[in-house]
Amino acid sequence: MNIDSLIFKIAEANWFSAVGAFGCKKGMQSITSLAAWDSDIFSGNLNTSDAIIAAQMDWLPSSKDQVDPFYGNLLIEKWGEVKLNFENNIMEIYRKTLHSLRMANNSKLTSGPHNYFEVAKGSALYCSRMAAIEIAIDHPSIWNELINLYIEGYWPCGLLPNGDVVVY
Repeated sequence: MNIDSLIFKIAEANWFSAVGAFGCKKGMQSITSLAAWDSDIFSGNLNTSDAIIAAQMDWLPSSKDQVDPFYGNLLIEKWGEVKLNFENNIMEIYRKTLHSLRMANNSKLTSGPHNYFEVAKGSALYCSRMAAIEIAIDHPSIWNELINLYIEGYWPCGLLPNGDVVVY
């Protein structure tokens, strides 16, 4: 994928339209609902798999200043080497993502008393920026894989201790 194709895909994204319906993929685990996060105590009718994942999962970053759980500072350091040539592209990706997210349906991102739309939106923005940086340094990898999941309507929302990505 290149920057132009990423911009096109983001403009056509079906943000959060397929949440809860993710199947299986190597290195990824799905959750069927956000109910496991409704309270501090899991209810008896909660899907066992979702409860186990909720107990172990760390949320993926949702703000620019959070540390990349896959690369740490490495991606940003590499980005610093090519920043002048691609800075406008990264800002364009961010603006396009923000604009495209305005059309997202947030009705599937509410569970119990919690509305997860803002954190999901922040995560999508973080992911799109990191995917663009991967492209800029000519190393498309995990963030590009995750942005494709967002574009398909899923929410890659967490990371398990074994490295599996949790997808809602």
